[in-house]
Amino acid sequence: MVVLLMLIGAGLIYLIVERLYAQYWNKELTTELKFSTDHAVCGEQIELVETITNRKYLPLPYVYVKFQIDKSLLFSENDGNSAVSDKTYRNDVFSLLHFQRAVRRIPLKCTKRGVYGINDIQIISTGAFMNDVLAMNCRQNTSVTVYPKAADTERLEIPFQQMMGSIERNRQLYEDKFMFRGIRDYETYDSMSQVNWKASARSGHLMVNQYHESVCQEVCILLNMEAEGAIRQDILSEESISIVAGLVQMFVEQGIQTSLISNGRDVETKEEVCVRSGSGLSHINTVNTVLAGIALELEVREFAEVLKELEYENMQSTSETMYILISQNKRDNLKAQFENISHNHGVWIVPYLRGTESGVTPDMEHTIEWEVDYYER
Repeated sequence: MVVLLMLIGAGLIYLIVERLYAQYWNKELTTELKFSTDHAVCGEQIELVETITNRKYLPLPYVYVKFQIDKSLLFSENDGNSAVSDKTYRNDVFSLLHFQRAVRRIPLKCTKRGVYGINDIQIISTGAFMNDVLAMNCRQNTSVTVYPKAADTERLEIPFQQMMGSIERNRQLYEDKFMFRGIRDYETYDSMSQVNWKASARSGHLMVNQYHESVCQEVCILLNMEAEGAIRQDILSEESISIVAGLVQMFVEQGIQTSLISNGRDVETKEEVCVRSGSGLSHINTVNTVLAGIALELEVREFAEVLKELEYENMQSTSETMYILISQNKRDNLKAQFENISHNHGVWIVPYLRGTESGVTPDMEHTIEWEVDYYER
């Protein structure tokens, strides 16, 4: 009888402990995933900071933190806590005492440009007697923007000199009203606002002020994401984006205003990307953020239509702009439309795979052939 009562008592204790543990195991249990930086460059290594905190007296001998992340963010080869298929599935194990916090810093390599986030975490624990599975989900809102790697600056050196030569030939000169140079005799083409009335009164004939000239330089980069044929060549599209990143960086360093127009669409808004003219480090970051968000899988419209709209806008504007087109596609209507807006003074960069023909024809003036090695990407 005594043995029976002991067994009944043990059974009751077992049930009570099991239910209490199942009820309170996730109370005051929090997790947080956070990238060590908001943005990185393709090829750079960052860290994923994983924090789990147990703010109660009840210890947790086994806690599994599970989440999934895009496989373009690569964990270490020696890492045994992740499995890769369509995505990378991560499973980390923690053991927490009462009122304890555990922090892990997991290195990640950014292998591809894009915007990557983690939205959900699943936390799993065993029952008090290791015979049950307890689970809960936690919402997360953490992301990292991976900028495209800028194209090799050494490869851009010669094309850059060609572009700068075109800019110098086509630059628009304005008189800077803050840089006085002198006084000269009035000519019929001078405006009356330029007349220096005091000097005119002293000399007895009209005299006008002279000012130093300042240079207004602006470059508009045109990024066409159309494929050359029926099969999409993502490697050429990615290289085109890298070329844009390199050009913007170089032009901004030279103090040249740059803008970007593309038929590529943003992964979130699904709208065509566009960046207004600007300069400085913040402008480089803005362009890189836009480039990181371009989704190659989204359908794009013919770039000739984009250029036609741009041509109409230019008819309403008096500013002169240097156009640089980056396009693997070389349709006849695209050639004609580019000539219309560039007036044969633009530059066309044509990416193509090594071992294939670039497809550049004699009628494509001011063209730079950009060879892409498949194994270097």
